[in-house]
Amino acid sequence: MQRKKFIFLLLCLLMARISYAQTEAEESNLKAAFIYNFTRFIDWDDNVFPNDFMIGVVGNSLINGPLEEIAKTRTVNNKKIIIKYFKSVEEVEKCNILFISKNLKIPLSEFLEKPELKKSLIIGEKETYAQKGAGINFVLVDKKLKFEINQKSLNEAGLKISAQLLKLAIIVN
Repeated sequence: MQRKKFIFLLLCLLMARISYAQTEAEESNLKAAFIYNFTRFIDWDDNVFPNDFMIGVVGNSLINGPLEEIAKTRTVNNKKIIIKYFKSVEEVEKCNILFISKNLKIPLSEFLEKPELKKSLIIGEKETYAQKGAGINFVLVDKKLKFEINQKSLNEAGLKISAQLLKLAIIVN
């Protein structure tokens, strides 16, 4: 009888973990779709980014696969989407969007200080990132994925943001 209870408990824990993993994967798919759609409502200076549209990713994240899939079939303003992965602040180079994974232990301030990123949209997924200077930050509100926008950061980066996108966002200072 004890053995049956143990096996049942183990199966319940395994199912909960599988369910959580699916939720995390679904959340990553949603974040990748959001990131692509942000490109339709934000304008970058073509003089700063004349060629391909580069999305940089720092840290381990499930978003990598979904972003790769988007890059295979989509463009941004007729520019090919390139996904580039970085392991450290030192490796990061100029890109249109830099996505910083919640698993990364490097402070946001180190990225904000990089001259190469002054005209980039920095997107995070850690609590208070928008308040600390990221242009956009993903948050969960009542188990729903939402995003915060720091208008000051976007303005300082020279990014023009659509009023339609602002209506959907949680605005932070």
